[in-house]
Amino acid sequence: MRRLSSDDEKTKKKRNVAVKNSPKSILEAFEGIVELVHDSRLSQEFFKKAEPCIRYASRKLGLSKIQTVLLAIFVDKSEDTRIRQSEIASFIDVRTIRILQLANEIDHLVDLHYLKSSKRSDDLTYRVPPQVLTALRENKPYVYTQPPVIDINDFFDLFRKFMKEKDENELTYELLEKQTFEALDEISDSLFVKRLNRYNISECNKLLFIYMAHLYVENRDDNIQFHDIENIYDDDEIPSWVKRSLRDRTNELFCKNMIENVNEDGMARSDAFKLTENIKEELLEELKISSVGRGEKDLIKHISLTGKTLIYNATEQSQISELSSILSDKRFKEVQKRLKDNGMREGFCCLFYGQPGTGKTETVYQLALQTGRDILRVDVDKVKSCWVGESEKNIKGLFDRYRNICRERVKNGQLAPILLFNEADAVLGVRMEGASRAVDKMENSIQNIILQEMETLEGIMLATTNLTTNLDKAFERRFLYKVKFEKPTVESRAEIWRAMLPGLKKKDALTLAAKFDLSGGEIENVVRRHTVNTILSGARKIDIEAIEESCKLERLSNSQHRPVGF
Repeated sequence: MRRLSSDDEKTKKKRNVAVKNSPKSILEAFEGIVELVHDSRLSQEFFKKAEPCIRYASRKLGLSKIQTVLLAIFVDKSEDTRIRQSEIASFIDVRTIRILQLANEIDHLVDLHYLKSSKRSDDLTYRVPPQVLTALRENKPYVYTQPPVIDINDFFDLFRKFMKEKDENELTYELLEKQTFEALDEISDSLFVKRLNRYNISECNKLLFIYMAHLYVENRDDNIQFHDIENIYDDDEIPSWVKRSLRDRTNELFCKNMIENVNEDGMARSDAFKLTENIKEELLEELKISSVGRGEKDLIKHISLTGKTLIYNATEQSQISELSSILSDKRFKEVQKRLKDNGMREGFCCLFYGQPGTGKTETVYQLALQTGRDILRVDVDKVKSCWVGESEKNIKGLFDRYRNICRERVKNGQLAPILLFNEADAVLGVRMEGASRAVDKMENSIQNIILQEMETLEGIMLATTNLTTNLDKAFERRFLYKVKFEKPTVESRAEIWRAMLPGLKKKDALTLAAKFDLSGGEIENVVRRHTVNTILSGARKIDIEAIEESCKLERLSNSQHRPVGF
């Protein structure tokens, strides 16, 4: 007979303590269950030992014994947002097939919203929502309540939530359809539902129409393509009959004049769709959609930007002044007309490149402020996804959204915003020849999409990058203006010091500029630290020695970290 090691003895004692004392909370009961279920293989002995904990939690939550045990394990692993059945099996020390036999029990936890399930291709995972953990900490069962749907605004807000869950693969098409129609029933007296029902279309086409209306309500999207439509179907696969009926215009939505093809240069695109103007007026009247629309809600408004004095060398100053003039409303229209008359692209693409901290991004902000244009900022790393095909969809969707905003604004006599690709090093580099790795293929696909979109761009695209030599030639050709931002000269640094630190003597500014080869962004860091220190100390005079010491620290930190901002 094997003797227990000291570690085994400690474990045994710990488990005995867990069941000796009656649990006083759900989480305490869960802790006891998890201690005992580990490597237990769900044996009868386990259920006997864990009975006090299981009974307490089961009664509090209204769950069966096995559901309580499973939930306790999931909660113990709740820091992981992608828990697999194989991990549960490994923890219990059973084969995955044993957990598969308990699929109905897990599904019941999903139905009660204790768990969220996500299925990407054949990868089924689970997570515990934070609101469930909150309820358990308060020692009470979680009761899911769907917010009431009072009117059409509430309905589209709720549908947006459904689509977020669908995008995360936490909602199947069948469940999306069920929940959508339940929400519609709650506002059955609304004009939207009454008028929609008059069209007497099938449920699958009704859901498709609602999704298209959702895209219009959210982003004023009048260019809905197949890659958008596939989002509502499981595994992002549009049923062949749906795609065929849309291509050949035999779909009910076409026959009843609810949607139409997008028209570009007098030609109808068979792969792009929009709601008809009549249907917008008839069905979406209650929404009172403003001319701006929700699609602009996260634009950086030019009126929110703060004016700054930026110091450039002579070449940079000349180019920036020219850009500021070109991007003004009247001049830009003249430039676009001249380009169009000469059979050239109307879009205006400009690249700011150079070392970090030299003022590239801040220059874009100041140009936006000077010309009265808002900014749609793109941080490439946030657009990228680890899932195959998602990054390409995100980039394409981004340009679609920008195109719709531009058209809407021009139609309403407003200025088109600036599309800013900030720190775009990741997409402007040389493309990989003969790429074989999935990540390299994705990078090339993203670059190809951006290159194609730059060809048809009708607005203004500005990109910033720290690349100085590794720029792909195809991108280089498409940027009309390429402005190189150099590190400031001694004279420029002295001007930056005096601009950022009013009251600094000219002699001291020249000394600092000559002694420390800092960029504009680094100088700003030093000045900010000095300002904070003077506030804390109550000092009123500029302490040159302290500033010099701060400059040394900035240079030291710069050898380890890249400075951020101008």
